[in-house]
Amino acid sequence: MFMNVEGDNSLSRLYIAALEEVISTDSALNRSMEYISIDYDQTLALSDSDGQHILEFLRRKYKVDVYNLTYEQLLKQGLYEDNESNLRGILLRIEKVELADEKNEATLEVSKYRSNEGSISVKITLQYRDNHWMVVDHNTLKES
Repeated sequence: MFMNVEGDNSLSRLYIAALEEVISTDSALNRSMEYISIDYDQTLALSDSDGQHILEFLRRKYKVDVYNLTYEQLLKQGLYEDNESNLRGILLRIEKVELADEKNEATLEVSKYRSNEGSISVKITLQYRDNHWMVVDHNTLKES
């Protein structure tokens, strides 16, 4: 596994490290993506500044629009291809976050959706070492 994201062990840094790992997984889903949307509203509460930090980091790195929209909101905005099951970008959904008591380890379940035939769900364990969140385990839960 590789090192990711310098800085502190804040929730935004943790999320960025996990999201980057998922984006790099099954990179064919990223082909010609027009945007990234992150649905993290069902997880640990992020401050507005943490949420903005995540969006801005991904916007600068991947050079696409980045939203905090659910699948339903993306459809309402018309951000899909010929039919509603094919998005023009990727939807990243942080589904579960477990922080260890000492807050130096976390496990996240994150999914990446592009279409009914193009999605993946992974479980990622990260540890905070040497001022970085590092991915130490990555398991695919579901793939289509």
